[in-house]
Amino acid sequence: MSENNSEGRPSKYKPEYCEEILKFFGIAPYREVKVVSTDKKGEVSTRLEDKANDLPFISKFARSIGVSHDTILEWAKVYPSFSEALKEAKKMQECMLATNGLRGLYNTSFAIFTAKNIAGWRDVTALEHSGNPDKPI
Repeated sequence: MSENNSEGRPSKYKPEYCEEILKFFGIAPYREVKVVSTDKKGEVSTRLEDKANDLPFISKFARSIGVSHDTILEWAKVYPSFSEALKEAKKMQECMLATNGLRGLYNTSFAIFTAKNIAGWRDVTALEHSGNPDKPI
């Protein structure tokens, strides 16, 4: 397929989407929020607390520009510059997930499930073998 896309309807792709996807995924992992609380005696206290920003997803970016998730994946196959931008966006997403997970800003089960499914993380189990190395196990 060429950038002119002479077959079918014209592509909605725009080169500026490379920058837009990086901006969309380039948000800070968390923000400080002021928490005001009142104790049993009626005394008011204020403290700052970290709150996770919403994790950016490819499908949410796609909706923001009026296309589907599948369209984003197709553009990555056709437009090398967009492919590079998408790869960088996925790295940004993974970094945000790791940062907020390590800071305890996500539910642990959610963080594990999400890391395995969108970042390709996995559990690794080391097996130690013992016995005579000259004989088969």
